[in-house]
Amino acid sequence: MNNFKRIKAIFFDMDGTLIKHTWQYSQITNALFEKFSAALSPLSSDEFFSVFWLKNADMWYMMLDGAIDGETAQVYSYINTLRALNKDSALGAKMSDYWLHLVLEEAAPFDETPLVLKRARARFSTGIVTNGLSITQQAKIKKYALAEKVDFCLISEEVGFHKPDARIFERALKEAGNISPEQAVFVGDNLDADIRGALDAGLQPVFLNPADDQSPPDGVIKITQLKELLTLLAL
Repeated sequence: MNNFKRIKAIFFDMDGTLIKHTWQYSQITNALFEKFSAALSPLSSDEFFSVFWLKNADMWYMMLDGAIDGETAQVYSYINTLRALNKDSALGAKMSDYWLHLVLEEAAPFDETPLVLKRARARFSTGIVTNGLSITQQAKIKKYALAEKVDFCLISEEVGFHKPDARIFERALKEAGNISPEQAVFVGDNLDADIRGALDAGLQPVFLNPADDQSPPDGVIKITQLKELLTLLAL
């Protein structure tokens, strides 16, 4: 049984929790390829991305290891793909910029996000704890003024630890005033990164599952809409 009487802070994942993504990844990749298809001819989208995802994974792990920053990792995912395919590597930066443009076009807060954040912050310390590249996540935060609606934002690239690593949750507890794990609720939509990560760090997780198609670990409360948090925590 969850006990929310001692709660002093609520932390939120961002993507899929506060922000909804209206496109599938395939729609974004198709739109990106179409934009540059003339320069990439005669390659097909499948041929391009079969190489890209491998290069992207390499760059991601280099970023995780601290060898390069996220923005460099993102750009060189494209540059290294273009080089491998004997295409103009100068397109790399343009493709990276357009990818970010597409992501920002299709990502938007859930309708209830502003109200939930406002009411949560009126009673508790609040924070956003998100995995991802700083360049991408900061752009979303800026576009929707999310930093103004919470007490702090933690992006995994900037912190140096990525959910489900307990250290990013510990950093959130410190930002909230050095509170204990039992005094914090973590709301997220990913069972591994958010829910099991929060559990392992000692926080009280709330699983947001709009599709109602997954079950959290025993004892973890599941909600299907963010606004249910208002009733759950009497906000």
